[in-house]
Amino acid sequence: MTKKDCVRFAPMIGAREGELSEVEARALAAHLAMCRRCQELAARFARTDGLVAEALLARANARDFAPFVDQVMDRIGTGAPQGARSGRGLLGWVGRHWKGTLSVTAPALAALAVFMYVHFGGPGQVASLEISSQGVSTVLQTSDGPVVLLPPEEHPS
Repeated sequence: MTKKDCVRFAPMIGAREGELSEVEARALAAHLAMCRRCQELAARFARTDGLVAEALLARANARDFAPFVDQVMDRIGTGAPQGARSGRGLLGWVGRHWKGTLSVTAPALAALAVFMYVHFGGPGQVASLEISSQGVSTVLQTSDGPVVLLPPEEHPS
């Protein structure tokens, strides 16, 4: 091995996994197999990396991250109705997703109300119902007269 080879491969010795191309990694491995000086340099780098990793891990383990986690959770949870954030189960979920729950249940409740109106029109009465669409509105033609269902306003004034 020449000194020129060592100058070429020495910067590659401290490379992390994935930093070298496959060709460079194979060339470095071949050089390390034959060069005693570069083997010693690689061993020193490995010891230093191990010491640094141990020191960083010890500092991270000694640190209390609970206040940081609490701050992040408080920021994430803003905007939920009071008490809903901490609720568990179905009621907690509904509290956190109240807009979606309302948008799904409102049409179902309206359909139930129309069914009840038509089905229980009174004793001896036959209720009739015709549904038509005019533009963005829906018109229910009942035996008592028309009922117009307007779409919800996207931007209330």
